[in-house]
Amino acid sequence: MIKPRKQINNIYGYVRVSSDQQVKDGSSLDEQKRTIEEFVQAKFNRPVDKFFIDAGVSGMKDLVDRPGSRDLTDVMDRHDVIVTTKLDRLARSFVEMVNMIPMLEETGITLYFCEMFGDIPVVLPKDQESTGLEAKLDMARINNRNLVATLAQFAEFERDMIKSRLSAGKIAWAEKGYSIGGHVPFGYKKEYEDHGAKRHTKLVPIPEEQEVLKTIYACKERGLGARRIAKQVQNLHPGYEDFPYHKVHKILNRKFQGLNQAV
Repeated sequence: MIKPRKQINNIYGYVRVSSDQQVKDGSSLDEQKRTIEEFVQAKFNRPVDKFFIDAGVSGMKDLVDRPGSRDLTDVMDRHDVIVTTKLDRLARSFVEMVNMIPMLEETGITLYFCEMFGDIPVVLPKDQESTGLEAKLDMARINNRNLVATLAQFAEFERDMIKSRLSAGKIAWAEKGYSIGGHVPFGYKKEYEDHGAKRHTKLVPIPEEQEVLKTIYACKERGLGARRIAKQVQNLHPGYEDFPYHKVHKILNRKFQGLNQAV
């Protein structure tokens, strides 16, 4: 396995939590910091020089789009050590992690994921003395890259599963007639319901706008285009003489929300 360089300048810790609740209770941030501090003390017999923190920042954001990690990349330099607990605290995707490794190597960074690999570094400064075939056939470095790439793929798969479950949860609420964000769709108004500690927005049908929707969908079934449907609405529904065709487009293309359809 790769052995870390002996020369060390600064040791930086990076911690991140994605939810506001985790920021409020502080448990996850504190736990990550404590884990990193214990690792650095045991490994290097010195404290962490500085922590870079992204509190309430999604891991789906690019590294340079998070304030904490952006500050970290601005100050890191040759012979610095970066320690974070897990791969998904730092990288948002398989592609980002794979692309990040050569950049860190060239910069001269040593990177640890202390909860995943312990004291085995996943990135080391590129050996400036190794050239040609020797550099290309550094099997220990190649094996490390392959391992990190594999774990990055699993981390990305896990995030996709979480997103899928969240999306399914939103659809379940939408099917019950609740708003899942965005503008109030034509045909509905908002009412609020308290469900314990959570407050949900109920979409309540507006009768006269529902009649307009019925006309729009009936005309669509007959094969009419948006301009002709808008004309039908203007002719059949008093008060909608200026109903624009682009609004018909929007209604016909919107996703399910509310008890019928929604924007």
